[in-house]
Amino acid sequence: MLNFLFTKTPLFFLTQPFWRDEAFSYFMAKKNIFEMLLLTAKDFNPPLYYFILHFWMNIFGSSEIALRSLSLLFFWGTICIVFLFLNSIFKMKERKSSIYLILFIINPLLLYYAFEARMYSMFAFFATLSFYAFFKKNSRLYLISTIAGLFTHYFMILVVLSQLLFLIINKNTINYIKRKTVYIALIAFAPWLVFFLSQNHLSSSFWIDRPHLRDIFGILGIIYTGNETAFYSGNTSLKMLNNVIYISIFLITIFIIGIYLYKKISQKKEKLNFQLLFIWGIGIPIVISLISFIKPIYFPRYLIFATVGFLFLIIFIFEKINLYLRAILFTILILLTFNYQKLLIEHRKKIDINKPLKEIKSISNKNDLIYTDDLDFFTTQYYLKNRNIYIYGKSYEDIPAYNGKVLISKENVANNLPFYPRKAFIMNSNGQYTIEAIY
Repeated sequence: MLNFLFTKTPLFFLTQPFWRDEAFSYFMAKKNIFEMLLLTAKDFNPPLYYFILHFWMNIFGSSEIALRSLSLLFFWGTICIVFLFLNSIFKMKERKSSIYLILFIINPLLLYYAFEARMYSMFAFFATLSFYAFFKKNSRLYLISTIAGLFTHYFMILVVLSQLLFLIINKNTINYIKRKTVYIALIAFAPWLVFFLSQNHLSSSFWIDRPHLRDIFGILGIIYTGNETAFYSGNTSLKMLNNVIYISIFLITIFIIGIYLYKKISQKKEKLNFQLLFIWGIGIPIVISLISFIKPIYFPRYLIFATVGFLFLIIFIFEKINLYLRAILFTILILLTFNYQKLLIEHRKKIDINKPLKEIKSISNKNDLIYTDDLDFFTTQYYLKNRNIYIYGKSYEDIPAYNGKVLISKENVANNLPFYPRKAFIMNSNGQYTIEAIY
């Protein structure tokens, strides 16, 4: 039973070895608070996640499961807010709310990052809480959640700007948070943003490819699943991409039904809610994807907050159609999701770099050198603590900033092999290694 749970279900992601970004989170969170402030200002993400992870590690340790458990905590926090959302804003009874809650619990994007030691689940939590406070007109909760979200991920700015746009378009509405509260949140974040821009020389190069027209057609499926294979050059899984297209066609059908029903809504409050959910769940991703044809910035995990809004929009539409059709569409969506989850487990396995590293540790001496590339530098450091680990075959200047260069010094780079009897264990990106030295 345990073997099935940890190999055939999303729990598989909890026990996988770390990859580069997760190991980077560990090393960043090891720094003291002042160092984290300076280092994150030169990196690509704000400091709040690393702050919280720092204290989390002090309490629960630094194993893979311990670090990933923080994201799992924020995932369940998001689920709790969703439940409140369905109860108090959608005015649903607890039984119906619990049924719809399944869509959030099994969602591929939300569930995948619930098991990763990165800030995405925390970002989804604060963004969802911000929208909840926005709907409830709770200024204090809005400011706390929104400012926390801004210090978690820079794409939270899109959340705030979308809320502001909604308020500007609907000038006379009094059903949501006041515009001045949104301005206060932006003003509170402004000093850090100025500091970040003064410290960070943003690189023009990035690993994200420009989207293709087929990606625009499949955007609803991408928002729902978080599929990223189309965003990496040379990294495709045809089965997963086809599945995303099928899901997208199904979701487009639901959305067309929603547009038809929207025209029949008579209550102004209902129309406004639909507009806001559309901006939250679909509007932001579409705008960002169009911008990405000029400057690639659209990456599904960065828009994890939009997946929550998109699910709310689907539920909003479901509630406007008759019970039998609703049950059929709900069941189809569940089946498509489970099928995608199966493919995700099969095709999104992290390379088990820990296995060869254990072998190296058992046969190497402490004076031997471990050579790796900049992609595996942090994971190698994580699994081979207190060893001589260097980046090999690349100059310091050639290391891209987005590979965690802010935590890499020139002393971490080596260009020569050691003289025997010292040996260099040279790791390859596929997890294999060779042993070399100068005789």
